[in-house]
Amino acid sequence: MPFIDSQHVIHKYFLPRAYAVAIPLAAGLMLLLFVGLFITYVMLKNQKVTKKVQ
Repeated sequence: MPFIDSQHVIHKYFLPRAYAVAIPLAAGLMLLLFVGLFITYVMLKNQKVTKKVQ
């Protein structure tokens, strides 16, 4: 909160500034992980179906 004094009471209701980077970074990594796992699952399942057809 750049326009409020760092000693103001309102600062105790917000997380420290380090979390402003850590939380979105962790969320982005988790999103990439789940998207990658989903794509891998779909591709492997699709590959098994094509092997059964041939």
